[in-house]
Amino acid sequence: YFGDALPYMDINGDRTPAGPGALGGMQKWVIPCNWKFAAEQLCSDMYHAGTMSHLSGILAGMPPEMDLSHAQVPTKGNQFRASWGGHGSVWFVDEPGMLMAVMGPKVTQYWTEGPAADLAEQRLEHTGMPVRRMFGQHMSVFPTCSFLTAVNTIRTWHPRGPNEIEVWAFTLVDADAPAEIKEEYRRHNIRTFSAGGVFEQDDGENWVEVQKVMRGYKARSRPLNAQMCLGRSQTGHPEFPGKIGYVYSEESARGIYPAA
Repeated sequence: YFGDALPYMDINGDRTPAGPGALGGMQKWVIPCNWKFAAEQLCSDMYHAGTMSHLSGILAGMPPEMDLSHAQVPTKGNQFRASWGGHGSVWFVDEPGMLMAVMGPKVTQYWTEGPAADLAEQRLEHTGMPVRRMFGQHMSVFPTCSFLTAVNTIRTWHPRGPNEIEVWAFTLVDADAPAEIKEEYRRHNIRTFSAGGVFEQDDGENWVEVQKVMRGYKARSRPLNAQMCLGRSQTGHPEFPGKIGYVYSEESARGIYPAA
């Protein structure tokens, strides 16, 4: 079922022989929007993260000596669209600043340097991907499972009809990670991607407001445009398997809707 999406899933879930472990409990909340808003964003929409929606949260997570002028918008990255099934992923390359702003220096160092990063690179060598150079990876496994690699929030978007979802979210961390790192993950996920997290509220508000617009006559009677970077994806990329497009595109979104 996972097909050519499996290597991208392994980056988040197969870093250590101990495997991943759930950290703490599960949070649940309801958002009045269609499930496809959430699934599409987590597989395709990197554009919102560093350009508009989350700027205030990113700024709040930066060291006090830095300001917004230091937060350059990443421009290097890629997007993966599964050959079938609607799965997709998107990530930056050689752009660790977003991870630093969201998860802080300790998690960023754990993910990129030292024994844990070395072991993960060895275990993931079979993917052929430069896993240490990939940052901010979002992924959706069709239809309703999504996660953010390195942030390590994973969630299911349970549809409650066409106009509402119930989110079930929890945090994964390497089971053999040091206690200090587990605490960093717990603390930062509460701050960012929990029911009351700053980025979670940004996303939820966007989905709710778009859902309201979609109920209008014009939105219901016109086709929606998903043409960003249409025709520019390729197979045979030297570093990333599958059908690959630019990080700021709608390639994976175009895969979700035929599957839905």
